[in-house]
Amino acid sequence: MKKQEIDDIFAQRARDLFLESTGHLDPEVLARLREARRQAVQAVEQRHPGFSLGWRVPAGALALAFVAVIGGALWIGGSAPAPSASFAAANADAPMMMTNDNLDMYADLDFYQWLESQDQPAQAPAAQTVNDDSDDEDDTGVGG
Repeated sequence: MKKQEIDDIFAQRARDLFLESTGHLDPEVLARLREARRQAVQAVEQRHPGFSLGWRVPAGALALAFVAVIGGALWIGGSAPAPSASFAAANADAPMMMTNDNLDMYADLDFYQWLESQDQPAQAPAAQTVNDDSDDEDDTGVGG
C-alpha cells in the first residue's frame, strides 16, 4: 500500500471513531463544542483577514533603497578601493608564489633579507702586489 492510501484509511477510521464518540453526547455539550469551534475560527479569521502585507512593505522598501544607494555608489565610484598597507605587506610574496619557479631557493629568504639590511662597510681593495716576472724560478714559461 502507498503512504497516501494508508493516510486515507487512518483519516477515515479517525473520523468514524469521532462521529461514534460524539453520537453519545448531550445536545447541550454538542452545542457548546460547536460554539467554541465557531469562535476559534472567527478569531483566526479576524487576526489574518485574507492576504496582509503588514510590515513587509516598509521593510522591502528600505531594503530596495539600501541596495540602490550602495549600487549607485559603486557604479559612480568606478574603481575598487585601494588595498590597505597591511594587506599589501601581507601579500608581498604573492608574485613569488604565483610563478612556477623552484621554491627551494626561497627557503633562506629571511636570511638574505637580513643580510641585505645589515649596514656593512665596503671592503678595502686588496693590496696590489707587483708581479715580477724576472725570476727564473718560474718553470711554467708564462711571463717574461
